[in-house]
Amino acid sequence: MEQARKITVFGATGKIGSDLIQLFSDAKIPVTAVTRSLKRAIPLPFVQWHQADMAHEEQLIPAIAEGGGVFLTSGPSPDFIQEQTNVIRAAQRAGVAHLVKLSSGEAYASSPLFIPRMHGLVETALTQADIPYTILRSNGMMQNWLGDLAESVRKERKFHESTGDGKRAYVDKRDVAEVAFNCLTKPKNHYVKTYFLTGGEAVNYNDVAAAISSVVQQPVAYVPISLEESRREMEQQNLPPALIETFIAYDTAQRNGEKALVTDCVSKLLGRPPRTIDQFFADHADCFR
Repeated sequence: MEQARKITVFGATGKIGSDLIQLFSDAKIPVTAVTRSLKRAIPLPFVQWHQADMAHEEQLIPAIAEGGGVFLTSGPSPDFIQEQTNVIRAAQRAGVAHLVKLSSGEAYASSPLFIPRMHGLVETALTQADIPYTILRSNGMMQNWLGDLAESVRKERKFHESTGDGKRAYVDKRDVAEVAFNCLTKPKNHYVKTYFLTGGEAVNYNDVAAAISSVVQQPVAYVPISLEESRREMEQQNLPPALIETFIAYDTAQRNGEKALVTDCVSKLLGRPPRTIDQFFADHADCFR
């Protein structure tokens, strides 16, 4: 590990941020964790919580150490681009030595889709800033299965998706957090790099159903549905139209076999294979029983 420097994690209570600050705590490396509300802060050794709103650039600077590192992630929102570029500007003003951004595997500034476009525009702002950076483009995460899919399995021993037999190399968020930790603690190896993080194997939802069945020791069925059925479900859940169009486009591409790419970034960066879906479901078995 290179000489320790002060690290600041934005989005510290989210999926990746919470795992990342736990890794710093376990390694006994001091880290500043930024959250909009301290009510969500979880006390951990070596973790100092800082309350700040990414919508206000001036609030962010006190959380950032000169010559330090920054990890940037946040959930999709109407103000996503403004908030993340605020962090980039604050980091530049504070004189940080390295910024790691969690991005989307589909990031593209000219995309007509909300999530790829917002990440693409922030990536552009980061690459144009005077900051050494690393971009982590994450594929779909296995932990997304812990919500509606897991509930459906628990109640009915079946679940439905609109991706047909299309495959995707889903990645475990714990692997993404470990990659981010390595990039932040050994930054010189990762300056001006973009990594596309995937699992080690592309799978479809028949494979997912088989893996869950093995863990719960009961048959679990995957029930394919149409894209229009999926759209109606999301509309009934009152998802914003921009998100619905994004998710429909993702599922369409997967149905058409366009999302099966597997990279070796995780294995190269961690020195071991990515976690498999079998490992994931074994580790989260109680969520599906």
